[in-house]
Amino acid sequence: MGKIKENQQKKRQQLFETAFDLFTSKGIHETTIQDIAKAAGVAKGTFYLYFKDKYDLIDKLRKKKTAKLFEEAINFSRTVQYDNFTEQLLIIIEYIIDEFSNNQDLLRFIYKNLSLGMGLQNIHIDTDKEQGENTTSSIYEIFEERVKQDGLELKDPRTTLFLVIELVGSTCYNAILFDIPLPIEEFKPSLNEAVRKLLNE
Repeated sequence: MGKIKENQQKKRQQLFETAFDLFTSKGIHETTIQDIAKAAGVAKGTFYLYFKDKYDLIDKLRKKKTAKLFEEAINFSRTVQYDNFTEQLLIIIEYIIDEFSNNQDLLRFIYKNLSLGMGLQNIHIDTDKEQGENTTSSIYEIFEERVKQDGLELKDPRTTLFLVIELVGSTCYNAILFDIPLPIEEFKPSLNEAVRKLLNE
């Protein structure tokens, strides 16, 4: 990677990190582009080299955060014993719930947009722990491959995954932050049952 490209990536990452800190401390609506640029130590004009406006940054940052969360959850699931894809997916969901429970600022920022990162082609999945190999795929591609391996009869795997993730995102937001309809620990059995039904189990 060239020096210029490397510096550009560093500045972009710095803007992401600074914006997230400000959004979670001050609030999205209260944070201006000037606030972000100043805190990141760059000129306001530099911001526009990477993002069209504040809402473009928010959209990209939500995708980045959700994709990273899925990456961590999937790789964690590969360290746990499971018999089929449904069990693996429930492990992934459990991981996401725990992360949101422990980091409610992240949950508030993502809001109910957990599905945003599913189509990104930058999910690094460990395929061989001993050799350190990994693949880069989207959540959709990973899901479809596992559905084929397990022989699940899903008419449209991507739609099913979208429904599952939307359900998890909304449930986490309401149950973790507001105990609606129940605290998340009490609601998890119902959530797991709903996921199994969506997967035709």
